[in-house]
Amino acid sequence: MLNKEFLDWQEETFKAIELWTIRLKNEALKQYTYIGAINYLDINYPSPLCAHDGSPSEQFQSVIRSMFEEAKKMVYEEAQLQEIKHGKSN
Repeated sequence: MLNKEFLDWQEETFKAIELWTIRLKNEALKQYTYIGAINYLDINYPSPLCAHDGSPSEQFQSVIRSMFEEAKKMVYEEAQLQEIKHGKSN
């Protein structure tokens, strides 16, 4: 059944997008600082197309860029959960 196969493909694709987004975040967090992680994601962010007519391939590229944005959000959220380290007062 084509419909069942297509629905299965959609489900697998949604799961893969979620897992790859987490992998992007984890790869970024291999940097030494959180700003380094954000810079890593910015440097590797895919370039948008000049023309956009909404074709499936262009929509897919948009999804990939969204994955990078979501990974950045995850890095920011993790960084914001860190305690502020205060220096010792004399």
